[in-house]
Amino acid sequence: MKAALKSIWWQPMLNPRASSTGGMEQGAGEMADRSERRQAQRVDATLKLEVQVPVDGGQAPACLETLNISTAGIYFRADHYIEPMTKLEMLLELPVPGADGAVAGDLAAVPCEGIVVRITPEDEQPGCDNYEVAVFFTNIEPESMSHLEEHIAMLITAG
Repeated sequence: MKAALKSIWWQPMLNPRASSTGGMEQGAGEMADRSERRQAQRVDATLKLEVQVPVDGGQAPACLETLNISTAGIYFRADHYIEPMTKLEMLLELPVPGADGAVAGDLAAVPCEGIVVRITPEDEQPGCDNYEVAVFFTNIEPESMSHLEEHIAMLITAG
């Protein structure tokens, strides 16, 4: 089942232009088509992230750092392999903008849950302590989403 999921997940998107035979073409715009699947703007962000990671049949807390975020998910670096489709409980710490829009120094705790949709390298590598993990949010409270949206807007404005 795992191999089947990987092969489906990594299939390139087809260019919707019909070929002369009535089929679908795979054109040079394939990468552009793939990036257009994202529905939320992703921004670079180095933030503290606490994750409950599966370890030996249980869970253990890990303090990690994000690479980028969006309102749909989070991308972070981990020191060990996390199996795709693993459900994670996370706590993201976001700087809170003050009334003037600048970072006030306060932090908002954003609890959320998500599922691992991609990890690089794709398989566990002996001795590897640098995995990049993409997580799709499956649960985030409205107030937490509001904090996340404000932070992303602040990063975009500052960018």
